[in-house]
Amino acid sequence: MDNCSVFIIDDEGITTLQLEHALEGVGDITTSTNSYEAVALLEKVKPDILILDLEMPKVSGFDILETIQKKPSLANIRTIVITSHSAPAIEERALSLGAIDFISKPLNLILCRIRIENHIKIIIQEKALLQAQTELFTEKEHLRITLDSIADAVISTDINANIEYMNPVAQRLTGWSETAAKGRHIKEVMQLADATTKVSSINPLVVALNENRPVAMALNTQLTSKQGIIHRVEDSAAPILDKNKNQCGAVMVFQDVSETFAMSLQMTYLSHHDQLTALPNRVLLHDRITQSIARASYKKTKVTLMLLDLDKFKFINDALGHHIGDEIIAHIGHSLDRFACNDVTVARVGGDEFALVIPHSANSLSLEPLVNEVLNVISKPFRSGGEQHILTASLGISVYPDDASSVEEMLRHADSAMYKAKNEPANSYFYFSDELQIEMNRRLEVGNILRKALEENDLELHYQPKYDLNNDSLIGVESLVRLKDGQGGFISPVHFIEYAEEAGLIFRLGEQVLEKSCIAAKKWLDKGLPIKVAVNVSAKQFTDTKLVGTVAEILERTQLPSRYLELEVTESALIESFEYTVSQLKLISEMGVSIALDDFGTGYSSLSYLRLFPLDVLKIDQSFVRDMNDDVQALNIVTTIIDLACTLNLQIVAEGIETKGQQDRLRALGCQMGQGYLLSKPLNCGKFEELIMSSKVEQVTCS
Repeated sequence: MDNCSVFIIDDEGITTLQLEHALEGVGDITTSTNSYEAVALLEKVKPDILILDLEMPKVSGFDILETIQKKPSLANIRTIVITSHSAPAIEERALSLGAIDFISKPLNLILCRIRIENHIKIIIQEKALLQAQTELFTEKEHLRITLDSIADAVISTDINANIEYMNPVAQRLTGWSETAAKGRHIKEVMQLADATTKVSSINPLVVALNENRPVAMALNTQLTSKQGIIHRVEDSAAPILDKNKNQCGAVMVFQDVSETFAMSLQMTYLSHHDQLTALPNRVLLHDRITQSIARASYKKTKVTLMLLDLDKFKFINDALGHHIGDEIIAHIGHSLDRFACNDVTVARVGGDEFALVIPHSANSLSLEPLVNEVLNVISKPFRSGGEQHILTASLGISVYPDDASSVEEMLRHADSAMYKAKNEPANSYFYFSDELQIEMNRRLEVGNILRKALEENDLELHYQPKYDLNNDSLIGVESLVRLKDGQGGFISPVHFIEYAEEAGLIFRLGEQVLEKSCIAAKKWLDKGLPIKVAVNVSAKQFTDTKLVGTVAEILERTQLPSRYLELEVTESALIESFEYTVSQLKLISEMGVSIALDDFGTGYSSLSYLRLFPLDVLKIDQSFVRDMNDDVQALNIVTTIIDLACTLNLQIVAEGIETKGQQDRLRALGCQMGQGYLLSKPLNCGKFEELIMSSKVEQVTCS
């Protein structure tokens, strides 16, 4: 039994002793025989149970009962009176003053203990109940504060979906106060609808009650508040069950996802659109083509994909700066966007490449008017960066299902057709065809052969001799790379050099050719045959920051003196990155390596550029040599180039000499050196060594 306190007041000491003995063990016992001091002691002790004798002189038990009634601090004391009277009036008065039980004199101590123990049990139960009520209130208050503080909206209802509670967030989102909403059906307070169709939606709490299970809110749901404010909301509802698993209500928890939804839309937009032009990007383009193919397959219609690439945009971008390049791309995107209608998609694929997806009927007229309109729009002059620009483009076309059966095929085929158009005059366009497929397969095969040859260091070099036209002595050699086709023949450099530049393999190819050429020249030198070897360097190789280091490293590794190496560059390589190229060539020239300008006269560099480069040799392009005896203009060009070389103190080499008449004319014009089929075809290493062993070799001198 939990400890309770008992206070006994009786002016007869024997009675207090008897009661104290009888109640031993039931609680803390305090006694008093002085009724004067009783009230003061009561306020000090504040017992759970007071045993009070009614018949005491001077201050009676009735007086003490009246005093207790007047003091709120003593209101919870349970008073049991002792009396020898059994008159109803005595009992009535005692009960009216707050007594709850009676003990009769003479005392029956056993009954007395039983009565007190029963009252103590009641007190213990009351205390336990009070404790439980306090804890329940504390927990309820904690839950209330928690629900009022969380970011989610919470609504609880009874079993009929009538609202019993709403936290502040729910009140804010619905526009209803808890007081106004209480007792109303949740459908009246929560106006839910599909955000797209605006059709009213059933409240998930109602479903949760009807089906007795948790229910998630339908996707794409909006809540319209009492004031007409719309929120995008999501979450769930669940029934509330009592201890017997019977429904006693339901709870709805939801949240405002308007900002999250808006951010998601923005992120989705950004992930599917190009930031510069606001056009669909490659990801969305792929999806649009997929959808168009699906519709075309179902309707037995067609889809055309046009890929277009701006001509020479890189040159404009590098020359004028990326900010001007961005303005140009934005302008083109805006110009092409006019075609984006009637299911036509215009997209920016990346860089300066754009795409159009055009659904059309199986029996549609030719798309050429649209193609021409697209190219004309791009060609319209416009101003940017204070300058007027006139752009052109190359366009490739693939048609589903004529030449492609999937998105990937359409993109690949259109790209191949565009690549073909790139090699034609400006504003050219090509449809993908069987011939292009064959060419594409051939390029793929060439690529595989080239990669394998590079991995196995299996490139072969042929050497075309260069002769002094005055005394027919061998003065040098140009190394020409050859790629074996695996069937005893060779693949034309036109095909694999082009592929190497596109695939980024030109750097490895150039390094291997340079090393093989230096090894061969060192081998001849060691045999007493000092031959200068000329190696072609492509424009792409000049973009490699390691070019100078590579040349120096190979010379060091092969132990070839630098005066026996010559690098041949084209005009396009010289002007593509002018200042950087000049600095690279100067460093190479300072090593003692000579520089030759190949195919001179066919490019578009100005003569003012020519004097800025550390050149040693000019090579006259074979097209002028071939026509000079039949074309006065070609002859004048050759004469001018020879005179220019003399003026600039440069050596001159004529390429492509095929007839005796050409050789004689060049010699008469003062051309020092020449090469061509008349003098010697390119030879493999073995045959070239046989040639130089039997030829007069002119010593290499520093220029």
